[in-house]
Formats: sequence, C-alpha cells, structure tokens
Amino acid sequence: MKNKIAKVSFIILSILFVIPSIIYLVKNKTVAGFDIYFDFFLTNDANKTISAIIYLIIFILLTIVYLWIIKLKSFNSIKSILKFVTIIGTIFIIMLPWTSSDIFYYMGVGELNSRYGQNPYYITVRQYYEENQKNIDDEILKQGASNYWGDTTVVYGPIAQIFFSVSSFLANKNITIALLIFKIINLLIHILNTYLIYKISKKKIFSIIYGLNPFVLLEAIGNVHNDIIIVFFVLCSLYFLLKQKKLLPSIVFLALATGIKYFTVLLLPIIILYHFRNEEKIYIKILRCIQYGIIFLIILLIEYIPYAEDYNIFFAMMVQIKRYSKSLYRALASIDLNVMYLVRASIITVFICYYLTLCIIMLLKKDLKFYKEIRKNNIAIILFLLLLTNFQQWYLIWLFSTIIWQKPNMIRNIVGLGICTEIANSIYVFLIESYKFDIYFVSIIIVLYFIWKLLTNKKIEILKLSNKIKRG
Repeated sequence: MKNKIAKVSFIILSILFVIPSIIYLVKNKTVAGFDIYFDFFLTNDANKTISAIIYLIIFILLTIVYLWIIKLKSFNSIKSILKFVTIIGTIFIIMLPWTSSDIFYYMGVGELNSRYGQNPYYITVRQYYEENQKNIDDEILKQGASNYWGDTTVVYGPIAQIFFSVSSFLANKNITIALLIFKIINLLIHILNTYLIYKISKKKIFSIIYGLNPFVLLEAIGNVHNDIIIVFFVLCSLYFLLKQKKLLPSIVFLALATGIKYFTVLLLPIIILYHFRNEEKIYIKILRCIQYGIIFLIILLIEYIPYAEDYNIFFAMMVQIKRYSKSLYRALASIDLNVMYLVRASIITVFICYYLTLCIIMLLKKDLKFYKEIRKNNIAIILFLLLLTNFQQWYLIWLFSTIIWQKPNMIRNIVGLGICTEIANSIYVFLIESYKFDIYFVSIIIVLYFIWKLLTNKKIEILKLSNKIKRG
C-alpha cells in the first residue's frame, strides 16, 4: 500500500510541476518567442514570490517522496523501474525550460549548421541571422540568435554538434517540434542510462537513485541539457571495460563523451591502466598508455574533421572559462578580485598535483581495484568542477556516471548536492537572473549542504547496501 501511495504521489507532484507549462502551451500553441525565465507560473502577471514558493514546495515534496520511494524499495524488477521512469520522464517532457535557455542555443547552432551549411565553430548564430534575416523565415534560427549565447561560437565538442544538427534539421524550422525532438532524445537516453546502471551494477537501488532523481529529471529532461548524453557514453565505456573486458570499444565511447565536453578525458588513464593491471612490467604499461592514448586522440581528431578549418577549433570549449557565472569565483570576485585569483591558482595546483599523483600510483600499483581508483577519480572530478569559472548545477549530472562504485556516504553527498544546488537556484526565481545574486547562490548551496549533512549524518537505510558490489 505504501509503495502505491508513494508512486501515485510522485506522479501527481510531477504533473503539478508541469501544469504552468501546459497552460502556457495551450494558450500560445508554440514555444516560438518563449522568453519567460525564472518564473514558475510562466506569466509576468503573477506574484513572483508566490510563484517561487509554490515551485519550492513542489520540488521539496517531490524530493521527499523520491527518498521515500528508495527507502521503501518500491520496485521488484528493473522492468518495473524502467516503466515508471518512462512515465515520469514523459511528464517532464511537457516542462518548458524555464530556468535555462541553453536548449534554444543548441537548436540555433544546430540549425545554422544543418540547414544553412555554416560552420558554427567560426560564425555565430546571431551574426549569420543579422546578416541574412531579410531572406530567412526560421523561428529556430531567430530564437537561437536572440539567445544569451547567440553571439558565441559553439562551446561544445563535435559530437554534441551532431546531435544539435540532426535534431534541429528534423524539426523543419518548427521550434516547438525541435524542442520535442530534443526532449524525446534526452528521455530515451535517460531510460538507457537507468538500464545501463543496472546492467553494470546488478543493483536496482542505483537505477532508482539515478532514474527518479528530481534534480536529474528537471535538468536533463525539463531543461534538456546535453550532460545526460555524456553520462550515457561514459556508462557505455565502463560497461565494455568491466563487463565485456574490451578496451577498444571502451576507448571509443570515452572519446565520444569527450567529443561533447572535454572533462571526461580524466577517465582515460584509469581505463587503460585497469585493463592492463595484470601487466607487471611498468614500461609495458607506459607503452600501452601511449598506444591507446594515441588511438583515443585519433578518434577525437576524426570527430573534428567535418568542422576543423584551423587549430583554433580546439579552443572552442575554452570560451566558457572567460565567463564568470554562479561559481565560487563569481562570489569571491564580488569580495576581492585578488583573493579570487589566489584561490583559483591554489585549486588548479591542488588538482594537477592530485591527478598526476593518482596516475603515477595507478601505474606503479600491482593490485589495481577499479572501485578504489574510480572513487579517487571522483574526487578529481569534484576538484575539476571547482576550477570552472562558469558553473551550472546541471554539471553535477556528470557525477552520476560513476555513482555505482561510490561509498554510501559519497552517494548520499552526490544526491544531496544535486538537490541543494537546485534549491539554491531558486534565488533567481525569487529575484531575477543576475550575476549580482551569484554570491547568494553559492552561499545557499553551502548552507543547504551543511544542513543536508546534519540531517543525513546517521546511516540512511535507503543507501545501505546489503551486500557490497563485486568490483574490479
């Protein structure tokens, strides 16, 4: 009975979450010209504070029911989990991306490339649209040009651009259909990720923790961020490494993940050294690292071939580090710019030292356990996140790709951090999206995370695993 109540409650709360989007779509019949952000009611007529409070109540209740579902162990099979994730994910398809406009930038660069034959790594959507708008009747390109990132060349790798181009082209200039296509792709990938997590771990608990996580549902399906595709490629890479014992397919999938966002290259040494863990001669391990490192690099370079006109294309993804948004550095810059530079230099130094030490130890270690190394790499990813000058809460989705091998305490921390950042993001719902509130965003995350740690200090039953996973 409790299981049924929990599931029904989760469905009802999910529907409540998307009702403003349903009302907006019924009223406007299209998402063309959509520009209402950080307003849950999706109208400029309602009281912003009331709108924000209702949003927070629904999200917090959704999180509570989510934790309850995990505690109850509500599902008897992976099939039942996948069915329920599909139902919930389909509901979130209806949600308009009201806390992020990135999807319209995805569409814009995709349309620029696929329909107009322009290279989005060298020309911006806004530039092309403004130069040719008299001859263009394309709501996808128009909205992409007006986007915050509209004056920026592509900041993602070529694999992301392929997804953008195909999805936008299929919509045939209809922005509402384009949004639906992007959302359906992300939903399908979300379902596949849920299944892959079970396939690798053989534990339903991990699939539930990931598949029904309100933070993941909101950012990956509601706001349609491409980080979920990275999780898919990483899971595929680890599946071939651990389950199929095949290194080359693992390297290929990791290169595909890196072809979206470059941080996944951090997994390369672990994958190669783990595969050759039984090799006793260190120089052979080094040669294998060089060999498969070159293979990885060749695959990555091949991905860039359709777009590369010169070497500058490889700096495309570095554009974001020139912008300071919602990060530790934005908060510090508002206090003291010199302190910000000092902190960033310190974190970079710690990250480099830690990661190099990690690689050297793996190279020298004879008894290499995958779960131990992936946990250490997880720390490296967290340090990497702290390096980013432009931080967004959905970047934390990356951490879910290795959640299977983490200790219960770390799993609790990852889940809690995602929820805390999403709640902290509501500061912009109460006020307005502005850099001057970034210090509040960071501060709220710290406070909420501290509260989360206090509330979950005792071992939570939902994250107790009756048996340790056979790892390595």
